Amino acid sequence: MSSALTRLAPLAPRLTASGLCRQQHRGFSAAVGHGDAKVNCWEQPTNISNWKEEHIVFAVLGCWGVGIYSAMKIFGGGKKESTPSAAPEQLEKH
Repeated sequence: MSSALTRLAPLAPRLTASGLCRQQHRGFSAAVGHGDAKVNCWEQPTNISNWKEEHIVFAVLGCWGVGIYSAMKIFGGGKKESTPSAAPEQLEKH
């Protein structure tokens, strides 16, 4: 490894002088300034249009979960059959 670096050491001034060593550019990042800045949902809870996309997804999934759970409790309920208790009949037989 060190031998490779020593062989490339004379090339270093030429590489940086000719502009081959460029700085990374984040073209589509949110920091560039396209549109409104997105904020966390707890910073502006009443302004949903400024929320970050993942916070909107969490809120929608949570609302679906509450809705499905409520519908299961209200409409699903599990019907219980009313059976007469067997204990009084067994006492009469003895």
